[in-house]
Amino acid sequence: MPQSSTASPMSTGALVLRYSGFLILGMVVLNVVFLLLETYFKFSPGNMAAMGIFLIWGAASWVGQLWFLRELARPESGRAWTVAALCALVTYLVQAAFVLLAAAAALSEFGNLGLSRGSDRMIILGVFVAVAVLEFLVIRLAIGVGAKGAERRAQRQAAKAGA
Repeated sequence: MPQSSTASPMSTGALVLRYSGFLILGMVVLNVVFLLLETYFKFSPGNMAAMGIFLIWGAASWVGQLWFLRELARPESGRAWTVAALCALVTYLVQAAFVLLAAAAALSEFGNLGLSRGSDRMIILGVFVAVAVLEFLVIRLAIGVGAKGAERRAQRQAAKAGA
């Protein structure tokens, strides 16, 4: 049950900026932790590709919580989709930067990326599109779940204060 808002709405740019900060800081921290594990403990975490989805979920649900706490109402559907699209765009740009860095390192070390056939490129493009859609939907869902969780916490605190 949405409560009436007494605070001014949080700008879309502020929400996307907070998402970006959480996402980039989280990526840096995870990479440093993995590097430390490999360097000092000789432990390789292996393929941690799923950590990216968890990081995206964490950043988006945090944005949803901030959104509710600031506006004291769940995000409107249209605005939530807009924020999710902008956050997804930021996610794609950050991921593209990491891919370009990895590709540049591979090119300097090996001379090519080993993608000689056109079918390889089409498979990679198809996987990229599927992952992009999945990330966009995860971001939108996480914003809603984060806002709903913050609303429930606020309702429990109000019930405790009233009892």
